[in-house]
Amino acid sequence: MDLVSGYKGVVGLVFGNENSGSNEDSYVERLLDRISNGKLAEDRRNAMIELQAIVAESRGAQLAFGAMGFPVMLAVLKEERDDVEMVRGALETLVGALTPIEHAKGPKNEVQPALMNTDLLSREADSISLLLSLLSEEDFYVRYYTLQLLTALLTNSPNRLQEAILTIPRGITRLMDMLMDREVIRNEALLLLTYLTREAEEIQKIVVFEGAFEKIFSIIKEEGGSEGGVVVQDCLQLLNNLLRTNASNQILLRETMGFDPIISILKLRGSTYSFTQQK
Repeated sequence: MDLVSGYKGVVGLVFGNENSGSNEDSYVERLLDRISNGKLAEDRRNAMIELQAIVAESRGAQLAFGAMGFPVMLAVLKEERDDVEMVRGALETLVGALTPIEHAKGPKNEVQPALMNTDLLSREADSISLLLSLLSEEDFYVRYYTLQLLTALLTNSPNRLQEAILTIPRGITRLMDMLMDREVIRNEALLLLTYLTREAEEIQKIVVFEGAFEKIFSIIKEEGGSEGGVVVQDCLQLLNNLLRTNASNQILLRETMGFDPIISILKLRGSTYSFTQQK
């Protein structure tokens, strides 16, 4: 089955085909065809590397990728779990497709291909569930790039991802498990949870139910307590999200750990930090 041409036709009906004749379009299409239909593993991997590079550098390539690339990347993530190199490449390419590229030229209100791509990916059936399942993979970079991709989705379209995660069994549990992972992944997960819990009361409650308070204070202790740097700052921001307007979470903290741990950290950090400050 030709995933590229089929998807390109469907999306073209929605967004138009003004750019369909460009060199970048044809180049991206050739790369996707090599990935999707190539017979040699090395050629498919080289095509993925080339695609990753051009999508990260060119808005035109991002636009072309959005018109035909998602089914190919998702097929790699679903069907080629044993090929870690291809899975990593697919995830990095998706991160690039969702990362805005700033240009000095052009109107400020011009639609960003990265934002369109976020919408397209979030509409793909089971895409969020698929990404969350990748957090169980053994490979460090697969987990790391998956968290980066989820963060990009949240940054560009928070409401849609928040709604999707609530419908996925153990979705938030998988994210919480990442707080116990290696330091780099833990820090990515902390940032992701900070975005995820903004103005999302139901998610805030589930995160706390999954042991957020214990995990957060454990990380703060590991990072040097009140003397810690940006990671401790992120921990405090997450606590702020979980507590500031959520009465049930405030009651739970008071009845389990009490407010003393927070008060002592804030006192030692001094008056330069306001617990209600927003990033």
